[in-house]
Amino acid sequence: MPRPSNTAERRAQIARALLKTMAERGYEGASVGAIAAAAQLAPGLVHYHFESKREILLAAVELLAQDHGERLDRLLAAAGDDPAAELRAFIDAHLRAGDSADPQALACWICVSGEALRDAGVRAAFAGALADAVRRLAAILRRGARARVFSLPRAEVDAAAAAIVAAIQGYFVLAATARELIPPGSAAGATWAMASGLLGLSSSTSTRKASR
Repeated sequence: MPRPSNTAERRAQIARALLKTMAERGYEGASVGAIAAAAQLAPGLVHYHFESKREILLAAVELLAQDHGERLDRLLAAAGDDPAAELRAFIDAHLRAGDSADPQALACWICVSGEALRDAGVRAAFAGALADAVRRLAAILRRGARARVFSLPRAEVDAAAAAIVAAIQGYFVLAATARELIPPGSAAGATWAMASGLLGLSSSTSTRKASR
């Protein structure tokens, strides 16, 4: 009986090695040699599975989005069926520091956003991940609008979801270029306050969710 191929596992191993190296050195500093060392593989084996570093990056973006989606699913499930709690969990998953934060993923995401400006293929993968985030958030806002937790016309749900994701992404850009402008620990709370105003959350609901 033929031995099953381990190509998919090996490619994922190499892509995760790029994520690790990119978080430490940036994309430009993540040479194929450094990626191979992080994966504990010979450079020739990296070249066997991928034609270029760009191809590894595209695979890494897919893994980054997959990992983030699974983490977000867990946090949203823990929030229960309360749309306001789900909104808070969504914002915290992206911006809050502490035990639930994933600094390596954040560093990689910032690197990917920079490469997306230069490369159409990376931009398409990056846009797909952002579109998924907007869709997830829009579903939360739509449930909240139906339950009248949010004072938001249904026709404005997609625009509100895009605005909140844009605010989150803006913090990522600011963190990459001028981190000193962000008061420590303020990003999640400030984004929650902006979202609360946009969605018409009552002050009591806003205060209660923000204190969690």
